[in-house]
Amino acid sequence: MDRHGDLAEATVRLWHDEPSGVRMTEAETAALTEELAGLAVHRVTPLPAGPAPAGTRSAEAWETAALVITLRAAPTLVRSLVALLQDWLRRRNSGSIELKLGAHELRLTSTGRAAQREAIEGFFTAIEQDRDAARAVESGDHG
Repeated sequence: MDRHGDLAEATVRLWHDEPSGVRMTEAETAALTEELAGLAVHRVTPLPAGPAPAGTRSAEAWETAALVITLRAAPTLVRSLVALLQDWLRRRNSGSIELKLGAHELRLTSTGRAAQREAIEGFFTAIEQDRDAARAVESGDHG
């Protein structure tokens, strides 16, 4: 996790599986950026587009936006971010979102809710384990 005091940077990549939806998705991405402001994030900045994600359903996927979100590293705020991204994706009913926070990655899609819940809990468990390990090192408890 890139930290600046108690801040962390999360990278969010938004994918659309069909080229016909790209323009609409750009408008939705602008709306998502506005919604992110409601979470009291420190900053949202665009990131240059990258390659299509592994496992994309379509042979061609279009990255419609990549954002760097700087936010407090508080677990409740990170959970709120994931919930907001899930809700945004559910409303679109298409595409996928990749969230990267430090070494941890989470891929959200508009399908497979049970598997998605499991992936989200695994994502948070890994973050919490890293946080606990960092606290143990800081306190001198290496056992």
